[in-house]
Amino acid sequence: MKTLRRLAIGLAAIVVLLFVFGRPVTWVQAALVMWDLAAGGAPTLWQEVMEAPSEYPTRWESGEGDLYLPAGKIRAAMVLVPGAAVLGRDEPRLKALARTFARAGFAVLVPELPEVRNLALSRTDGARVASALRQLGKWQPGAPLGVAAISYAVGPAVIAMLEDDLTSRVAFLVSIGGYHDITAAIRFITTGAFRPMGDGREFRREPNGYGRWAFLHANAGRLESAADAHLLQEIARRRFHDAGADIASLAASLGPQGRAVLAVVDNRDPDAVLSLIAALPARVRQEIDGLNLALYDLSRLRGHLILVHGQTDPLVPYSESQSLAASASGARVSLFLIDDIGHVEFNAVSLGNAWTMWQAIVALLGERR
Repeated sequence: MKTLRRLAIGLAAIVVLLFVFGRPVTWVQAALVMWDLAAGGAPTLWQEVMEAPSEYPTRWESGEGDLYLPAGKIRAAMVLVPGAAVLGRDEPRLKALARTFARAGFAVLVPELPEVRNLALSRTDGARVASALRQLGKWQPGAPLGVAAISYAVGPAVIAMLEDDLTSRVAFLVSIGGYHDITAAIRFITTGAFRPMGDGREFRREPNGYGRWAFLHANAGRLESAADAHLLQEIARRRFHDAGADIASLAASLGPQGRAVLAVVDNRDPDAVLSLIAALPARVRQEIDGLNLALYDLSRLRGHLILVHGQTDPLVPYSESQSLAASASGARVSLFLIDDIGHVEFNAVSLGNAWTMWQAIVALLGERR
């Protein structure tokens, strides 16, 4: 009994110390934010205890977007970069994410990126994100400034952070399911092959159909041949709706440019990926290189990089976030590899992954002032 009593007293003392010297408010908020993210916009306790943010479209000299402002004190400012989705900044889950962060005291600016509505991202999106960061910094000069991006939108977000005037100004990056070497990411979505850091083995998964056909659709509009562009878009449209759709007649009608792009998507040999990319039309290769973070000096990044990745992500392997973390030698990096969330599926919170997800949210909330 004495041993149990001493143990109980010791545990109680630890709890008291944690609340005195720790961050109990942030910890509770992180749990409520995690619940709110998992709900995807459905009613939660977080929405009951925190007043809804104001939100409205806004414009500045070189861009436009949607601004979400907390009802209370602004404690940080964040540019939230929409990923490749036909609804762009109007995507309901993205809007729910912006509201969740705004309730936590972040002023959130979601910029308009025209190409994302065509399931594509471009090197020029880095300039658009940089413009949004500068503008938000002007609107909220006293608040810590950061950027959050999902999946392939991490590319433009990091490129924006590398602008000379933003490198020291941007205090944090939240990367969710992001990448480092875009050629390795293409290798994964087409062949399912990837190599985790620190492990000499190569792993294989069944390639994700959505990723392959999204790549085809995104690059179709970058061809000089309008006929090939139309055929590739139709191939992608059919396969989006039916993975087994017959595309033989469309493929047979392609010219050299279209065949080169389709060859990348059809390939299943990991060792052939680099040569197939090298054979792509010049403009497609330029866009790929422009978004390839492995070609940038990421040691120039500063601030806090909060990298979140699902270990079973079907579109971008978690090895890409490992590689991104290793390349950012000048930044403070927090890497969170989470089980069972797929590709940024935050509704899959469970007892097995809640602790790691909660830690990631605590890291983000810790960037507020």
